[in-house]
Amino acid sequence: MKKIILLLIILLSLNSYSQNIEKYDTIVVETNYKSYYSFKIKGPSFVIYKLYKGGGSVSRKGMDFKSTLPFFDYKKSGYDIGHMADAEDFAYNEILEKETFKYYNAVPQKPNLNRGIWKSYETKIRKISQTDSLLIICGGCDYNGMIPNNCFKIVYSLSKRQILYSLVFTNNNNSSVLDDKILIGLFKEYLK
Repeated sequence: MKKIILLLIILLSLNSYSQNIEKYDTIVVETNYKSYYSFKIKGPSFVIYKLYKGGGSVSRKGMDFKSTLPFFDYKKSGYDIGHMADAEDFAYNEILEKETFKYYNAVPQKPNLNRGIWKSYETKIRKISQTDSLLIICGGCDYNGMIPNNCFKIVYSLSKRQILYSLVFTNNNNSSVLDDKILIGLFKEYLK
């Protein structure tokens, strides 16, 4: 895990996306993920978690977002509370799933992103996790105040020692995947 953190620091200091990823102030450690929280954006700069055999049938009913840290006010903002460590990934365990309902595990995402292409990739990644152990790094970048203009997701196979996905999504009403060659290049170089 220390190697991954070092790689993120390198990522944050070297590539063009990194210039727009907020620096974090504190690390919040939950059982199933780590959030690198920024007081400036009132949310995570990025979240890291491992996933193996994700998914399950635990109901989300009654699970509400909570925080001990300041958070973006989502009421009437036009943004969804976008999980970084996906609740459904941990639906095999009620306690772990509840832990994902923290504001330091969420960034403001437009509904088209959160319920569309982001969710689509969460489903694909969960399917891959049925046969592979994964490391997932995700967050927002290129912030305008507390709103990320883009969100990113990097998925690394721990068994194959290779990057499966390195994605940057636009956080707007059209939500698309952007060119991610910079992220892919950096992580491939260091995760051999």
